Amino acid sequence: MISMIKSVIGEDAKKLRLPILLMFLDSVGFMVFIGVLYNVLMDINNNSFSMDKVKMYTVILIIAFVFRCIMVSVGYKLNHLRGSDIIKDMRVSLGDHIRSLNLGYFNKNSIGNLMSILTSDVTEFERILTHSLGEIIKAVVLIPYITVISFFIDTKIALAQLITIVIGIPILKISGNMAQKFGLRKRAVLSDVISRIIEYINGVKVFKAHNQTGDKFKRLESSFKNFKKESIMIELSVAPFVLAFQILSDFILPVVLLVGTYTLLGGSINEKTLITFLIISLSLTNILKSLSLQYPQYKTLKLSAKKINDAYAKKPLQYSTDNVNFKNFDIEFKNVSFAYEKDKQILKGINFKAKEGTTTALVGPSGSGKTTITSLIARFWDNDSGEIQIGGNNITKVNPDYLLKQMSVVFQDVYLLNDTVLNNIKLGKPDAKYEEVVRAAKLANCHDFIEDFKDKYDTMIGEGGSTLSGGEKQRISIARAILKDSPIILLDEATASLDADNEIEIQRSLQKLTEGKTVIVIAHKLNTIVNADQIIVLNNGEIEEIGNHEKLVKNKKRYYNMYKEQEKAKGWAV
Repeated sequence: MISMIKSVIGEDAKKLRLPILLMFLDSVGFMVFIGVLYNVLMDINNNSFSMDKVKMYTVILIIAFVFRCIMVSVGYKLNHLRGSDIIKDMRVSLGDHIRSLNLGYFNKNSIGNLMSILTSDVTEFERILTHSLGEIIKAVVLIPYITVISFFIDTKIALAQLITIVIGIPILKISGNMAQKFGLRKRAVLSDVISRIIEYINGVKVFKAHNQTGDKFKRLESSFKNFKKESIMIELSVAPFVLAFQILSDFILPVVLLVGTYTLLGGSINEKTLITFLIISLSLTNILKSLSLQYPQYKTLKLSAKKINDAYAKKPLQYSTDNVNFKNFDIEFKNVSFAYEKDKQILKGINFKAKEGTTTALVGPSGSGKTTITSLIARFWDNDSGEIQIGGNNITKVNPDYLLKQMSVVFQDVYLLNDTVLNNIKLGKPDAKYEEVVRAAKLANCHDFIEDFKDKYDTMIGEGGSTLSGGEKQRISIARAILKDSPIILLDEATASLDADNEIEIQRSLQKLTEGKTVIVIAHKLNTIVNADQIIVLNNGEIEEIGNHEKLVKNKKRYYNMYKEQEKAKGWAV
């Protein structure tokens, strides 16, 4: 168990040494109580019990009680504080580690599974660490100690006592195996429940529109029923074996009494020895009962530890240097290929150069690789072959966090925090002054509607930006990028959610923002990128055409056809 805990928390396990020692000393104090009880019974049996001995035993009990109070209060307090501190650090560490993984990890693991690891598995681990660890250690220490002492007193009775314990071991193991088996199934169902809840919340508008809310949303209802079923199953599967082990533990006293009486009548032992064994048996029974409740939890701890360790085992994006002095911010793709899955190639031998201070537009049909190119530049993924350079530096050798400091990214799907407008914009530059935020908001054409809010920049935005329109969310996202003021700007259809008037204003703002910077923009509205220095036309993961607007129109190939079709669409009416 200690080894398993160390595998998860590493060197932080050393912090638990003192509380574990104190809880062990509490066990020693408990044995003093047993010793006083034994001596009192011996004195009564020998007719030597007196007020002097009562006073002496009282003093010993008071000292032992105070000692135990100190050990328990300090030990358990330290265990809770240090255990909670360890888990706090582990949550941050685990979150940072998962954040450092490429996006493939998130595609292969459902949101429910990730949430289950970061919440229920970590919480389960914390509960064992801060609540059950002391009890398990006490049991593991006291059971062998009492058993060994018993053999020194009388072999026959000790053997009878040990046989009863040994008979119970398979029952205890079965309870642990059941807890592990059904615990694994329960965790899988829990991940599904979390996924369905998130799905239901995110898609509640769609489900309302199709009359699929409440018990009519069968996917959510089914996941709840499965979770209820597995929760009941784990209790029903473990409880009979725990109960059987506890009943067997209660048989230790009758067995000792029976064997001890025969041995006493045979003259092999005296009354003192029998009384000693009866006291030991009572203590041993209570300790075994406690163990029977903790052992299944220990087995479920193994499941939590495995899932946490599996998450830690995923290798983050590798790099060899933390800081790079970029001589310029040219972006160059050299024969770059990439596939999300081995049998599905997305990019095939891509070659182009986006010079510093220029705008490069990516156009092409859906699935042609436009977003993949921007994701590779930001190192959300690493390319399979070839090389991507910024300022002549291979980006796979650069710390991903440092690399992203050089970039402002505006996604097509905007996500805002459940926080104030001010803090959502400051996400681009956490230490920005209020005046800087307002300036960025004005450039992004969102200052006016923010001023119309009751609390202005202190207005709370619903989670994901639920209280704002699509255009308002997009403009706040652009304000973030403007505030960050990075030398590289990645725009994934940044004006997609804007009306015509706002689109013109944002285009003007973006032109000011992008002056002297390296810009990669994904565009579907070709009229927004006619002034781009370079337009790359992608199809099926390959570059079909490359050049400026005039050149590509003269070529009369794919770009020309796309542009003509969009020009025709301007005259459409409903």
